[in-house]
Formats: sequence, structure tokens, C-alpha cells
Amino acid sequence: MDEAGGVISNKSLKIEHNCARNYKLGSIVTYSWIGEHYTKEILHTQKLTIRQLRLEVIRKFGIHVSLSQCRRAKAHAINLIEGTLIEHYAKLWFYGEEIRRSNPCSTVKMDVQCMPDGLNYFSKFYVCFANVKSGWLEGCRKLLGIDGCFLKGVCNGELLCDVGRDAINHIPVAWAIVCVENKENWMWFLELPRDDLELGMGTGFTLMCDQHKGLMEALKDVLRCVEHRQCARHIVQILRRGL
Repeated sequence: MDEAGGVISNKSLKIEHNCARNYKLGSIVTYSWIGEHYTKEILHTQKLTIRQLRLEVIRKFGIHVSLSQCRRAKAHAINLIEGTLIEHYAKLWFYGEEIRRSNPCSTVKMDVQCMPDGLNYFSKFYVCFANVKSGWLEGCRKLLGIDGCFLKGVCNGELLCDVGRDAINHIPVAWAIVCVENKENWMWFLELPRDDLELGMGTGFTLMCDQHKGLMEALKDVLRCVEHRQCARHIVQILRRGL
């Protein structure tokens, strides 16, 4: 007791401590937190399973989460990714206008599907730069290779491309993104470079491609006079399947 009658507390400084702070992370480790933290990993690794995601959370943070949390986290991340993609698709119109502004005489075409509910969905996108077009017309052989390949990722579809031959044996002349490889989309794609490259009905030009049924049918309608040659790689694959 001091003179005023108060209680004097006995305080002392302890330099060494052997206790640990107890973190309670259950309130912040939610499925939305996991999904937002692993959005990039889920975007770039489409085959990331729920169990792999759970093991990754345990390995990186030392936090045990349930499979149901990881399942909801992956669904949440995919929703975030798709929302971002919708915003990016909406900017394609501005992207096309910027190409026309910075590369005069370039060709940019976009096709959308108008749905009954009033929404527009992306269908096709085509690009042919003016300098590439003039370079092919003035200095390349009258030979084009045409093929398509699947897009692997969140955005599905196919990439169609016209490739010419320059001094290093390749020059991408025109390309397009379509939803599926069929006759309708091949006709849409062939008609645009036909006009850009002044192919007419194909007289005096050689086209090298595979034997895709939709492409072959489209060629009969769009470039019926073009000289057609088959890709040696596809011929080898056909021969191997026949053996």
C-alpha cells in the first residue's frame, strides 16, 4: 500500500518468452478467400482438381480445409474469371477500331449472335493487317497454307489461319477466331481473305490444307478454281492410320 492507500502493482520485464501466439484463421479462410487467392492458378491450370487444390492450400499456408470448401472455391474462381472475360469480350469492338486507326486499310471483322433475350454473344473475329496484306501481294509466292487448331483454355473455340511463304518460309497473312470448325465458318473465313488478297475464284493460286470436310466443301463454293495441294504431314498421318 502507498501513502494514499492505493495498491502498488508488482510489474517485471521478462526478456525470454516460451509462449506462442495462437492464430485462429477459421473466420478468414473461407471458400471465397481461397478462390480469390488461387484465381491465376486455376486460370492457367485448367486440370487442377479439388484434391490438388486442397493439398496446395495445406502445403502453402499450413491450413487444413475441407474438400467442399475447395470445391466452392474453384467454382468461385471460375465465376471471377468468366466475369473478367465478359468484360474483355466487350472491348473487342474497341480493339478492332484501334487496329483500323493505327493500321489504316487493315481489315477487322467481328460477328455476334443476337439472342432472343437481347444479348449478343461472340461468334467470330477476323484480322488482316494492311502491311502484311501488301507484303504478300507484292513479294510472296501465290501459295497459301490454311489450317485450324483448337484453343485450349477457359476460352474455347478454334483459330483459323492463312499462312504464306516469304524469305523465311512463313508469314501469317490473316487469322480468325471461330466457335467451331464447320463449313459455314470456313466459308466466312475464306471469303474475307479472298477479297483482301484479290484471289478472285482462285485462278493462278495454290492452296495447301488438310482434308477437313467443312473446308473442302467451302472451297468448292468460294475458291472453286484454286489449285489444291495436301499437307505432307497430314498425308503421313493418314498412311500411318491405314497401316
